[in-house]
Amino acid sequence: MRLGWIEKILFKNPLRPAIQNAFEARQMLRMGGACPNAKALEIGCGSGSGIKLLFNLFGVRSVDAFDLDFDMISIATRDQIIQSDSVNLWVGNARHIPVPDATYDAVFDFGALHHVHDWQAAVFEIARVIQPGGRFYIEEITRQFIVHPLWRRILDHPQENRFDMHDLNKMLETAGFRVRKSRQFARLFIWCVADRQIS
Repeated sequence: MRLGWIEKILFKNPLRPAIQNAFEARQMLRMGGACPNAKALEIGCGSGSGIKLLFNLFGVRSVDAFDLDFDMISIATRDQIIQSDSVNLWVGNARHIPVPDATYDAVFDFGALHHVHDWQAAVFEIARVIQPGGRFYIEEITRQFIVHPLWRRILDHPQENRFDMHDLNKMLETAGFRVRKSRQFARLFIWCVADRQIS
């Protein structure tokens, strides 16, 4: 599902990268550590602020990233860092990632999964493209946030088949991940780090 117009404004705002850097990504880093020299994937990369954090905070070697919204990819490609040979961008969705099995050492989700109608299928697809022992870093919002009367009027999210931390952790385990750490803040926000199990 593409972003609504209000979310597009929020994602283009300079405060978005600042919050992502100071709070969201650093929480992921505390929970899961860096992944130096990793080949990484970011799902739902938006305007590209997360891509820079993957290099600067997590120390990855290269980043593939996609977003369902062509406008967001267009904005991301204007950034000089993202124009690097170490970055590959495309328009796509999390249920069909056009790469071979076990391509990535790490996958990052900065609040994209809750936009996917069939988010369970996306978790299975992410499990397919991450190599055994690879790590999945997740920052998400919960069902309680999405269906809240205020936010459902302002933001454009699917209302059915949403998740809380328990649902997400259970699906990760079903898809072949081992949840290392998971925390929920005020029943509205989730941070989770899970490793792809080695058969």
